Amino acid sequence: MEVDYVAYAEEKVSKAISENDIWDGPVTGPRIVSNKNIIYVASDLRNGGVYGVGKGMSEAISNLDWHLRFIDGFGSEVRQGAAIKKAISFKPDAIVLGGIDAKHHKDVLEVAKRQGIVVIGWHATELAGGNSELGLFMNVTTDPLAVAETAAMLAIVSSQGQARALIFTDPNYEIATIKANVMADTIRRCKTCEVLEVNALPLDKIAEQMPVTFDSLWKKYSEDITYILAINDLYIDFVIPSLETNLEHQSQIPQNISAGDGSRAAYKRINNNNFQLATVPEPLYLHGWQITDELNRAFNQLPPSGYSAPVHLVTPENVGALLGKHQRGVYDPNNGYRDAYLKIWKP
Repeated sequence: MEVDYVAYAEEKVSKAISENDIWDGPVTGPRIVSNKNIIYVASDLRNGGVYGVGKGMSEAISNLDWHLRFIDGFGSEVRQGAAIKKAISFKPDAIVLGGIDAKHHKDVLEVAKRQGIVVIGWHATELAGGNSELGLFMNVTTDPLAVAETAAMLAIVSSQGQARALIFTDPNYEIATIKANVMADTIRRCKTCEVLEVNALPLDKIAEQMPVTFDSLWKKYSEDITYILAINDLYIDFVIPSLETNLEHQSQIPQNISAGDGSRAAYKRINNNNFQLATVPEPLYLHGWQITDELNRAFNQLPPSGYSAPVHLVTPENVGALLGKHQRGVYDPNNGYRDAYLKIWKP
């Protein structure tokens, strides 16, 4: 039975590593409506993911007669709230929340709803899809549950069913807790694997607390830790100095897998076989195009497409494609999504 589960995980991992060059998103929809004003309210334009989605939207809208304006929330919940209010004051046709938690701004989003402003989110709630309670026509994201499961399955496959995993998560974000629980449950389904601990370390405390936290964990579990799974690449960024110290003492170094992000630093580490085995990036430009398409569906009083891009796992096997001069470190699937959307909008 255990062999069957490892084989099942291997099949899932192999599919996530392979490049899907066939468009699996919508191929039908309404023709584009003209002359719409959109405001992209960013949680923080210094964040590569938020910036990448905005860039994807700019690219998509350059093919239309729509107008796109950016307002930056500068990483502060208070400033993000003020940015949404400012966006509403311009009376746009739609507002896009780039990486802003919609729950924290429910009251001001209610104002947008009353004024008939369409609101779409990117990573604005935990899961992909609409959320009428928060006034979101659609939240665009890769399925975080599938991302977490795939990351954990790689540990199972890579260890041939012998993974002993330490999992890092942020207790302040519901989605981070959900992802960590999925990773833990996936590892536990492998009867010969083990979850050593799920460690709650807030993202804003990583820089100062990771050295002490990992030192304590290493003293507790030592070389029983064969895999470190984290909700994103930042945990791996800050655990590396501790791992380098262990390397000096010829200790076994855990394999590191990130269930999210896909930072350029992560790609370089994976490519150089340097403290990271894999990460799961999101197709940021594609998400920008999808948001544009979902907006058009809303303007036409149609339901959202409901599309969620499949999980893509970046490993030493395929990371080279992301390090070429044209990719600029962004995962951009070669599945013809741009042409597919243009064909819908301008048949």
